[in-house]
Amino acid sequence: MVQAQVRATPGHAAATYIDGWRTAVDVVECPGSHAAISFEMQATVETFAGEFAEELSDVDALWYSRESSRVHFEPVTALGWGLVSPTWTAVESVLAWIPQRFVYQVGATDAATPIEEVISIGAGVCQDFAHIFLAMLRSWGFHARYVSGYFFNAPPETERIEAEAMHAWVEVYRPGLGWVGLDATAGAYTDDRYVPVGYGRDYDDVRPIRGIIRGKTAQSQAARLEMQQQPQQ
Repeated sequence: MVQAQVRATPGHAAATYIDGWRTAVDVVECPGSHAAISFEMQATVETFAGEFAEELSDVDALWYSRESSRVHFEPVTALGWGLVSPTWTAVESVLAWIPQRFVYQVGATDAATPIEEVISIGAGVCQDFAHIFLAMLRSWGFHARYVSGYFFNAPPETERIEAEAMHAWVEVYRPGLGWVGLDATAGAYTDDRYVPVGYGRDYDDVRPIRGIIRGKTAQSQAARLEMQQQPQQ
């Protein structure tokens, strides 16, 4: 992260901290009555291709090897990979297989759809595919975490893109290499086009917005993303 700024209208950024998953969190306060609130975040980041060797902490070893609220082992047994030897070759095979087995379809699922339903309908979005991949990896004994962030999914010569949602992928810990990024939606390793924002056991740990609303009202949410590449100096 080179620089970042968060603006709330109405409201103001009251504090910043690093949570238990080592994700930077901005706390925004918006006192008084309001019908809507908007958040604008601008950041300049520098990305790198490849992995960075680091030790697996005891806490990461614990949390990223077990089931979580959205990652359950039993549903993925129906996919038929349970008898395969849990090698890295098998991991790469599943990575390539998921985009063939499941259809990427916006609207087929929502943030609360369990992986059982995703497997049943055979369609979903990046969040769903990441959860399924995590269940398979952890059930095989790998330490794997959910990553939420941005993906510049355009040709290298493209300077700017727009999107309406964040992206999700997984990282698997490999001794001697560190955390290796794998995108189950694209069926490929991640590279310097990926911008990680948050890490966790699953989507619930890295929700982009979490808060408390007082009052009797319904709510809806919309998002718009713009990414622009800057030439290397």
